[in-house]
Amino acid sequence: MRRYSFLPVSRRAAACLLAGSSLLATVGLAHTVFEPFDETQFAPITHFGPLISLTTIATGLTAPNKGVSAPRDRDHLYVVDQPGVAWKVDVNTGATSVFLDIRTRIVPLGVEGPGTFDERGFLGLAFHPGFAHNGLFYTYTSEPVSGPPTFPSTLPAGTTADHQNVLAEWRVLADGSIGERRELMRIDWPQFNHNGGDIAFGPDGKLYISTGEGGSADDQGPGHGPNGNAQDLGVPLGKILRIGVNGRNSANGAYGIPVDNPFVNRSGALEEIYAYGFRNPFRMSFDRQRGSLYVGDVGQNDVEEVSRVTAGGNYGWNVKEGTLFFDPRGFEEDGAAQLEPVPGRTVPAGLIDPIAQYDTHLEGHSVILGFVYWGEDLPNLKGNLIFGDFSRVFNFPGGPHDYGRLFHVHAGPHSKQLRPVREFHITPSNAPNLAVLGFGQDAAGELYLLGNKSGVPFGEGGVVLRLTPTAEPEEDTAGND
Repeated sequence: MRRYSFLPVSRRAAACLLAGSSLLATVGLAHTVFEPFDETQFAPITHFGPLISLTTIATGLTAPNKGVSAPRDRDHLYVVDQPGVAWKVDVNTGATSVFLDIRTRIVPLGVEGPGTFDERGFLGLAFHPGFAHNGLFYTYTSEPVSGPPTFPSTLPAGTTADHQNVLAEWRVLADGSIGERRELMRIDWPQFNHNGGDIAFGPDGKLYISTGEGGSADDQGPGHGPNGNAQDLGVPLGKILRIGVNGRNSANGAYGIPVDNPFVNRSGALEEIYAYGFRNPFRMSFDRQRGSLYVGDVGQNDVEEVSRVTAGGNYGWNVKEGTLFFDPRGFEEDGAAQLEPVPGRTVPAGLIDPIAQYDTHLEGHSVILGFVYWGEDLPNLKGNLIFGDFSRVFNFPGGPHDYGRLFHVHAGPHSKQLRPVREFHITPSNAPNLAVLGFGQDAAGELYLLGNKSGVPFGEGGVVLRLTPTAEPEEDTAGND
C-alpha cells in the first residue's frame, strides 16, 4: 500500500522506526529522505471543511483496510482485516463477529518479523450481486507460493516469487457456514509490496481487480520487464482486470473474459485487462449512483493521485507520475518526477492524467481511496469522493497531527481538469489520530474510516469509525466545484 520503495541494501541505508520497533533497519530497506520535486505545485492542502466527527463503531480489530456491504443486508459492514479475518460489524450496535477466518492461508506478515510493516495479507472482499440467492463472495489474498500461476511469471527462470496473490470464490451455505472455496486466479509477485488488492463488482455485474506492478521501486528490477510491468499489456501487474465470474472461457477455465474487454483479440495483450499504467492501485470503488470507477494510485517519490478509470485507459506509470513525467534512472538510483519528458524515452499517446493529486512528503505518504458519498448524515458531501492519506510521517511519534488525513474532491463525471483536494475539519481534535488504512461504505451509503495507531498488521488496535455530523457550526461547505 504505502509509497516506500524497496531496493538493494547498497541503495537503502536509512533506518525507519515504526511503533517503537525497528522497521527494516538492519537491512536498510526504507525509502531515504530527500526533498520532493516541487514544494508548491500541488500544495498545500488546506482545511476547507465541512466539519465532521468520527464516531467509534467497533474496536479490537488489527489492521482493517476495506468495508463493504452484502446485497440485501442493510445492518452490517463486512470489514477486511489484513492478517486474514473478515469481520461482520453491526452498524447499529457495533456488535462484531467473525464472518471468515483465513489466517492460515495468508503469508506470514511482518517484513522484518512480527510487529513490523507489511503490504501483503487479506486485501480484498466483494459480494456477488446475487449473493442473497447464491451465497457467493470473493477474496483477494497474499499467500505462500503453492501452485502454478495463472499467467506466466514475470520473474527470471529459476527465481521464486515472494508470494502469490490469489483471487478465490467462496460460498455461504444455508446454515450460515462457509462452504467450498474455488480458486479463480493466482499471480506470482516479485516483491512483498505494491500488491494493489482491491476487488469490486461494477454496475455491469463484472468483477474488477486492482493489481500493483509487483513491488521494488520505479517498476524496475527482478520480475519487472525492461519497460516495467505497468506498461506491459502482456502481464497482469499494474492493471485493473475485469472478469466474469460466471464464465469459463479463460485460459485456466476458472472464469470468463467479457467480450467487450478493451484488449480482447489484441495480439500480445492479456484479454483480462480493463485499464493499465498503475503503480499501486491499493483501493478503488464505484460511484453507486453514477457508475464511475475511481482508483487511488500510491505514488513513488512526488505525487499521490486519484483517477477516474475508463476502458482501455493508460494511466501513465512509469512514464508519468501524476501529471508529471517520470525518469526511472535505473534500478540502482532513485527515480524522479519532472516537468518535461525524459530525453529519448517514448511517451505513449493518450496517457490519462488524474482528476486530483497532491505532493508526497509535503502532504502524506500514500493515498487511500474511499467512496463517493451518497448517504444522508452529511448532505453537504453528496457527490464528493472521500479519501485519505496513510500518514504524514512513517514513525508515528504519537502526536495527533503525525497520523493520517481525510480529504474529499467533487466527483462530477464530466470535467477532466484537476480538482482541488480539500481536507475535512474533524472535531474535536481536527485529526483522525490514527493511520488511515481504508474506508467502508454501508448499504445506506454512509462512510466509515478504518485504521489503527501502529500502521502495522499486528495487535488489537484496529477500529471502525463512522463519519458523522458535528454539533459545532459549520465554517464552510464541501464546495462542489
